[in-house]
Amino acid sequence: WALFQFGKLSLELIRASLWKMQTSDQLDTREKARALMVAHGAVESIAWLGVSLFLIVCILQAGWSLYLLTFTGSHTDWATYNARAAQFGAAGMVASAGAIYNVHVVESTFHQYFEGYRPLLKFITVKIIVSFAFFQKGIFKVLKSMDDTFPKFMQRIIHGCPLLGDILNFSEVHFQMFYDSLILYECIIIALLHVWGWSAKEEWYLEDEREAEAGEKTPLVEDGGPSASSARQ
Repeated sequence: WALFQFGKLSLELIRASLWKMQTSDQLDTREKARALMVAHGAVESIAWLGVSLFLIVCILQAGWSLYLLTFTGSHTDWATYNARAAQFGAAGMVASAGAIYNVHVVESTFHQYFEGYRPLLKFITVKIIVSFAFFQKGIFKVLKSMDDTFPKFMQRIIHGCPLLGDILNFSEVHFQMFYDSLILYECIIIALLHVWGWSAKEEWYLEDEREAEAGEKTPLVEDGGPSASSARQ
């Protein structure tokens, strides 16, 4: 839900910035804004596709788990449950990778049009948060699966690498303790980044107030004819 709201906010800020360009006195700027609005519509559709798939996978996994854990009895085949959970995990890893990529596309394509938004830190933290759900643990599982398929001499080389070799040699309990600790440290880093990335003094918070004040102070009639704002209305 936080990813959905962040995407909605970011796309609305981009649209507002392009709308300002469309009302510019310069013809070149207005033409550029119209072309960017078309691109914005395409990027917005792609972005919502990735985010929607990610949310659907999360909802399906949560619903399946809650149903089995709440309404089934002792006769439940938990081997089947674990197999389905693994399938949801694989689907979630792909969906979260798509959502992260879509967020990156929005940031890289319209970076210069985030006026007063400080997009870099915001998008970095969102990418990390999205990766919590499936992606990070999925990467470790992929590495473990690949390690099992390597020849013995290749496994010895990989297991001798600092940190990576230790992670691959972890038992299930040790890996879970390591992963939980990793998430904890990442949350601390994200909290610190949010201090600077989501400052309460950013200019875009006051955008609605400025537009309201500008509308109240804009005359309906100027010398020689109606004002630009009244003409648009």
